[in-house]
Amino acid sequence: MKTVAIVQARIRSERLPGKVLYELGGRPLIAFMLERVRRTQGIDEIVIATGDDPANAALMDLAEDLGVTTFQGSEKDVLSRFAAAARATAADRIVRLTGDCPFSDPEIIQALLTIQQEQGLDYCCNVLPPTWPDGLDASVFTRDVLEQADKEADLPSEREHVVPWMWKHCTLHGGERFKAANLAGPENLSDERWTIDDPADYIMFRALCAELGPAKLIQAGWREILTVMRNSPAIGRLNAGIVRDAGLAKSRAEDDALSAKNSSSESKV
Repeated sequence: MKTVAIVQARIRSERLPGKVLYELGGRPLIAFMLERVRRTQGIDEIVIATGDDPANAALMDLAEDLGVTTFQGSEKDVLSRFAAAARATAADRIVRLTGDCPFSDPEIIQALLTIQQEQGLDYCCNVLPPTWPDGLDASVFTRDVLEQADKEADLPSEREHVVPWMWKHCTLHGGERFKAANLAGPENLSDERWTIDDPADYIMFRALCAELGPAKLIQAGWREILTVMRNSPAIGRLNAGIVRDAGLAKSRAEDDALSAKNSSSESKV
């Protein structure tokens, strides 16, 4: 069984363009992340799956310099991009990660892979419900689940964010098609924000890096990062109050608008 970690990333992010190339500890954020993900046992290949916008050439070049597989697909339809990347790499099992999470944790990803394999799951994640810091999100699913999602998902949120259609049909949300499980955190840490989607997030990253040091930060597990955040609460206040998953909320608003438009059109027939 081939396990491929697919990292979605692009340059023209709507809320903070170019964020994956921002520097942290002497490295672009995406390079910082990849160095951490590479330490995960059980991953056979890492792919940067980006869009077909020419602006992504800089990201492709960097990934190739880092020895990471690259794939270009639809800029907007991220689900189709994921499915095509999985086919291109002959993946049997996919780890879904996003390039705006430089502190992705090998221990958590490894735990998800173990749970998925031992329980024979179709889908496994750590966000249903969210109990880990925002920025440690990860999902593991089979190629078959991904292919079904790509074939059947039609809402904007489902195409842009890859996993919402899977959530809808998995046992965690009352569905029956996919056997699923969630990895809960040791306590509710969902108020912690370790992702980048706003200038304040980058300010927090730089403060955290200055506090711990770049060499230690790139090696630090989530417990060590949490200890620093709790010992230096002023760091966490730098990006406190930003809404979690704002992009998903925006896409779901588009779902509602599309549904209302379709209902209006049907009523006129």
